Amino acid sequence: MFTRRICSLFACSAVALLLLVFCTGDSALSGNGQALPILMYHDVVEDGQPYNTWTVTAGRFRQDLQWLKDHGYACVLPRELARGHLPRGKAVLITFDDGYESNYRLAFPILKEFGDKAAIALVTKSVDQGEPGFLTWDMCREMEASGLVEFGSHTYDLHHDQPRGIRRAPGETREAYDQRVLPDLETSVDLIQKNLNTKVLYFAYPYGQKEPWSSDFLQKRFAMTVTTKYGRANLSGGRYDLPRYTISMEESVAHHLGGTP
Repeated sequence: MFTRRICSLFACSAVALLLLVFCTGDSALSGNGQALPILMYHDVVEDGQPYNTWTVTAGRFRQDLQWLKDHGYACVLPRELARGHLPRGKAVLITFDDGYESNYRLAFPILKEFGDKAAIALVTKSVDQGEPGFLTWDMCREMEASGLVEFGSHTYDLHHDQPRGIRRAPGETREAYDQRVLPDLETSVDLIQKNLNTKVLYFAYPYGQKEPWSSDFLQKRFAMTVTTKYGRANLSGGRYDLPRYTISMEESVAHHLGGTP
């Protein structure tokens, strides 16, 4: 009798342990299970070159990745968030907006050095028409093939100040808005899928500006959207209109996530 009780207790403990592992395994997210810091970069320059609010040096980017590594962060991609596959412990999403050539020439080698991942939101007209200073499709294909980079949309040609991004223009009707904005978004997605043979799940709002008239379309077309609003994303509210931390030479990853310069 005593032996049977011991075996029964052992079996119950084993089942409880298995349930614990199942519930807190790869689907566990950082901290409270919902918080996800999303980092926003744009252009990258060589060390010693002039920079502005929207650029970091290659050295700073390497320091940021080293800080993440030292503090136990693992990088995720939008496609992994969409299917619920997340690393154990602390997760972080690295993003680049616009699709600058420096993302390939300077940032990509550093990502490979650390084995880290990043999502790049393309202004696809700049890529498709070969504008100087922007990525080419060949560069994008190489990065996509590495498994370290996922590409999303930053519109085809709506990254302008007036109207600001995908915001409606003053006096614009809903019909005129739909005819101006929605085909642009579709073109952006179509070009990425055609040239990279990959599904487009990620959208970054130009200037971080949202527009209620496009919300339904974006949620049907993409699995995740991000703004430029400051803060840490909380996935308990879904994967749309998520805030990000702007990373600059003045405000590093450590500044936002660790409370230090």
